[in-house]
Amino acid sequence: MFHPVRCVSLLSLMSVMAAGQASAQIYAPPAPQPASPPSERRRPHDFSFLAMPIPISDPAIGNGLALGAGALYKAGGSQRPWTTGLAGLYTDNGSWSAAIFQKAYIGVDRFRLLGGAGVGEFNVDFFGVGPEAGSRGVAVPITQDAGFAVVQGLMRVAPHTYVGLQYRLIDMSTTIDFATPPPFADMDIPTLELDSRTSALGISGEYDTRDNEYQPASGLYGTALWLQSDQAFGSDHDYGRAELKLNGYKRTDDRTIWAWRASTCWAGDDAPFYDICNFGSQSDLRGYVQGQYRDHSMFAIQTEYRRKFGSRFGLVLFAGVGAVAPDFGSIGSEELLPAAGVGLRYEASRKYGVNVGIDYAIGEDSSAFYFRVGEAF
Repeated sequence: MFHPVRCVSLLSLMSVMAAGQASAQIYAPPAPQPASPPSERRRPHDFSFLAMPIPISDPAIGNGLALGAGALYKAGGSQRPWTTGLAGLYTDNGSWSAAIFQKAYIGVDRFRLLGGAGVGEFNVDFFGVGPEAGSRGVAVPITQDAGFAVVQGLMRVAPHTYVGLQYRLIDMSTTIDFATPPPFADMDIPTLELDSRTSALGISGEYDTRDNEYQPASGLYGTALWLQSDQAFGSDHDYGRAELKLNGYKRTDDRTIWAWRASTCWAGDDAPFYDICNFGSQSDLRGYVQGQYRDHSMFAIQTEYRRKFGSRFGLVLFAGVGAVAPDFGSIGSEELLPAAGVGLRYEASRKYGVNVGIDYAIGEDSSAFYFRVGEAF
C-alpha cells in the first residue's frame, strides 16, 4: 500500500551508492588545518554523482526496474554530505512512481533538513483491515493514484539528539472494482477515503550514535514521530499517528556484525485505511506482502547476523516477530506473525563500499524474494 517512504526509499539507494566515496570523512570533524587558497578548498571527493538502474522485486507491486540519480556534495562547510536525488520506478503490474529528494546538514550538523515530493500509481491487493483479514488471505485488486510531500527540520539539542518538526501531505485517489458488495465487512472502504487528502504536522526526533550513516557497524539510531492530521491544515481526516523505531549495531570481529531493529506504530480511529499501520513496510518484517496485515496498532522486532566471507561476499541470517491489532492491548500470542530468512551479499563496488544482494524470507503462510542494494536497516 502506498506510503511516502516507498518513494523516498528509492532515493536513499542513490544516496548509499554516492556516499561510499565520502564516508571516511563524514562522521568526525577533521583536525584543524592551515587555511588553503580558495582554488584548493574544493577537492574531487567533495562532489559525487551517480545514475543507475536498480532491479525491483516486491511482493506487493511485482518485479521491475527503478532508475535513479543522486548527487552528494559538501556545502557551507558541512562535514556530512548533502544529498540531492531523483528517481522513478516501473513494475510488471503497471505500478509506477517518481520522486525528488533533498537532504542537508547545516551548522556543523547542528541542523538537519529533509524534503521530498513525488507522485505514483500503485496496483496492489487490498486484504481488508485487521489481523483476521490478513490471515484470511482473500484480496481484491485496487489502484491507488497518489501524490505526497514531506518536509522535516531538526535541531541538535544534546549530543547525538535532534528534535524538530515534520509536515506531511498525502493526496490519494483509490479505485476499487466490486461487482458485488465486498465479501467481508473489513474490506469495505468508506467512500470518503476513496478520494481524500491527509495534511499533518507534528514533532520529530532522532538519536544517532552510528559510526557510519550508510554502512553502520556500531551504535544506535532511533527515530520518533508524532503527526496530527487536522482540517485546520487542509486535511479531510482528523487523527493522530505515532511511530517509534530503534536500530542497533555491534561488530563482534572484523567479519561479523549483529544488527537488530524494533519498531512500533499507532494510528487514531479516524485514520484512512492507507495511513494506518502497515505490516511488512519499511523492512518490518520481510516475508509478508506489504498491506496484507494492517490495523491501527503494530509492533515488529527482528535481529540480523551479517557475516563476510572471502574478499567480497557475505551471508545474512535474520528472524523476527510482530503483530497488528486494533490496539496494543488486543495483541496476544495468537496474533503474532513470525518471519525468518537468509540472504547473500556481494560487494559490488569497493570504491563506493556498497553491497547488492538477494534475500529469501518466510512468513506465516507466505514467502518472498527481495533484491536489494544496501541492507534492510
